[in-house]
Amino acid sequence: MPKSKRKIIKSKNNKPTEWKEVSRIEKLPKTNVILQSNDINTFNEPHKILESLKCDIPLRARNYISKEEVLKTEKHCCEWAKKFELIEKKTTNKEFKGSKFGLLICYIFPTIPFERRCLAIDFFNWLFFVDDLIDNNESLKGKPEEIKIVLDKFKTILDDNLQSEVLQNPIAIALWDVWARMKKITNEAWRIKFRNTISLYFEACCLNAQNESSNKIPNSVEEYIKIRRNSGAVMTSFNLIEPLLGIQISYDNLELQNLMDYCNDHICLINDLYSLKKELIEGDVDNIVIVLQRLNQSSLQEAVNYSVELINRRMIQIQDIANKFNLENEQNINKYVNALLDVVVGSFYWHKLSGRYSTKKK
Repeated sequence: MPKSKRKIIKSKNNKPTEWKEVSRIEKLPKTNVILQSNDINTFNEPHKILESLKCDIPLRARNYISKEEVLKTEKHCCEWAKKFELIEKKTTNKEFKGSKFGLLICYIFPTIPFERRCLAIDFFNWLFFVDDLIDNNESLKGKPEEIKIVLDKFKTILDDNLQSEVLQNPIAIALWDVWARMKKITNEAWRIKFRNTISLYFEACCLNAQNESSNKIPNSVEEYIKIRRNSGAVMTSFNLIEPLLGIQISYDNLELQNLMDYCNDHICLINDLYSLKKELIEGDVDNIVIVLQRLNQSSLQEAVNYSVELINRRMIQIQDIANKFNLENEQNINKYVNALLDVVVGSFYWHKLSGRYSTKKK
């Protein structure tokens, strides 16, 4: 298929919104959010809100990925999960297919060969199953000490310090498979960087569980975003860009670091909006909308509006920095920046189509 040159639409030079920090609520009720009358539509029709989210960067997957390739990737996704007994029940299998994880990988990594795309989808599969394990397992949910024990076992695999008793869990065995394949296409410098990223993700998972157990929220939006950048595990996808594309770069460039942070924020905050209804029903508070509502004592609708504004500001900042990189001649950096944009845009459109964050009808 013909390649399409990405055109970045430049935006007005608007400054980011200033967020007012208010007193923190020390103790929150562990119940579902009580909605005000004007919040009912926000709760029942969340997808109408999402129409105001902006994404002016084109989805390159449309020029690289055919429907047949998406189906092929989805098929591999299910076969790998079944191979390691990560999905068993019929209902679980249906929900898994509805999540469209194969489509996600096609969207965010549209230019990589199928074999490496399979490696990416298998790692993402593993991440999603870890996320579900922490969120849905009653023996772990809201229990940071127990979560740390489980995650530390996964770390031994990544540290190549494997002990036989670790491989008693299907999720651990699946990680062992993915990591063995990753090591074939990476060097030790990359693996150190990747281990550090995973460690930050694990630490954020434990911190969120600790906040949940003590029923606390961050002191400010900035503090929430700082935690969310790690708890979303988005940085792992940024790390994967190098081995998947066969390039090496340095993260020392300040503008590149800012771009990665803004891309990370956009992906995580988009996820917060799509998962809002589900998290409200389950009584979770790890969501930008809920944090804003509590900090500012605002309505749910007002908090959603603030969130949408922040996300759209992030898109402006992403475009502005990406335009600067397009003026440079360093080929690997340009490849990496374009790949970052693929991850952002691919995630944006995947959330529109995935059933992962839909709520079950009773």
